[in-house]
Amino acid sequence: MPGTAAAAPLPDGEPAAAHGPADGIGREPEASAGSAGDAEPAPSAAGRPPERGWPTAHELADRVLKELGDAAPGADGGPGAGVDGLLHRLTDGSGAASRVIVVRGWHEPAPDAGAELLRRLAAAVKAAGLPPERRPRLLVLAGPSGLAAELPEQVAREDVAVHWWWGVHGRLDTATVVAMARPPAGGRAARHQLLEAVAQATVVEVCGPFLDLAERLAAEWDGRPDTLPPQLHRLLSDEGLLPGAREADDAVRSLPAQRRPAPGAALPAPAGALREDWDRGLADRWDGRLRHWPGAAARPDPRTRETGAPKWDWEWEHGVRTRIWLAQNTALLPLLDEAREAFTEVVRGRSRLPLPELAARYGPRRDGAPGPRPGTAAAPASAAALAGMELGDMWRAYVQGAARLSQPEADRLRTLWRSRNSLSHREALDSPRLERLADHLTR
Repeated sequence: MPGTAAAAPLPDGEPAAAHGPADGIGREPEASAGSAGDAEPAPSAAGRPPERGWPTAHELADRVLKELGDAAPGADGGPGAGVDGLLHRLTDGSGAASRVIVVRGWHEPAPDAGAELLRRLAAAVKAAGLPPERRPRLLVLAGPSGLAAELPEQVAREDVAVHWWWGVHGRLDTATVVAMARPPAGGRAARHQLLEAVAQATVVEVCGPFLDLAERLAAEWDGRPDTLPPQLHRLLSDEGLLPGAREADDAVRSLPAQRRPAPGAALPAPAGALREDWDRGLADRWDGRLRHWPGAAARPDPRTRETGAPKWDWEWEHGVRTRIWLAQNTALLPLLDEAREAFTEVVRGRSRLPLPELAARYGPRRDGAPGPRPGTAAAPASAAALAGMELGDMWRAYVQGAARLSQPEADRLRTLWRSRNSLSHREALDSPRLERLADHLTR
């Protein structure tokens, strides 16, 4: 869950607080016992009215005191109870300052309780003049919706660190989730491995940092490019999967032009305009770029007139197919380049022209442009010139009779050339073309 953690630094080797029954408080965020939403919070001191402005901070403070092992606060409302008692306990030089206290703010009845405790603790520590090694350690986990907008900037100082859980998931995290979720499939091993690699790369590219969506899509999608848009649309329409209400335009929301980061720029925290979306799980930084939730409920496309045809926004589908192309480009281009290099040997062996003339007509030009140079004198053949032939040049040599190929060889060359040409023009391969390419690449 997205959240902000603010805490004083913890010296190496300091022991953390033992686990206890206090709700929402524990040794580590992952292992804190329960939450304030799971059980009744500990009552405040009897007879003491709640401090104005912090009605739940006293309840949280009493639970922290209980976690630290202190006796229950007395009925006289003295300094041993509530926020004042906790601040006194943490700044009195006792061993309590070495304990790490974790508060999950979103489990508090009033989310600002943890933030108010943190704000007052920072002021109390400053007033007490404690050296760094004797300062208390409080870790508050909260989302932007549970914090005052200005709080992170207010408390960020040398003795309080603010960490935004923003951009922490990378491509490897998504790839790991996808690989674990993919079902086993049969078929020829090499061909299956290639198609599976393309399918996994596609899910990773389409889903980005949204791991729940990546896991579902990896488990339920059959791996064929043609079926991905409708399958993704079904998942995005599943209200049980959506983390919060999503309007139809969530997929195309973006930063204002003046706040847009440079490509690849690292963002230490979401900008103010993004924090609400990030808190709702609609946006994150992934692989160095800002990524929004891939879509929401389909909007009718007025350009789609067929009765019974699936209807969703054309721009949304175009964006999905662009992601499919990016994944195919990443997974297939290295294999196509290897196949091109290998096929130059076939063309060399089947050439009807002297190799110097073949290189001059169909090899790369000296200025780097591919293709024949009609009317030019044949240059001496070189291994580099022949190895630099592009798939399109090889196909042209075959069509123009400069190279003799068998029908299987011609079919392989045509498939390699058309596939490479499509990817070069930002066009994703559909299911039949992808499967045909996999057959030729794995023979």
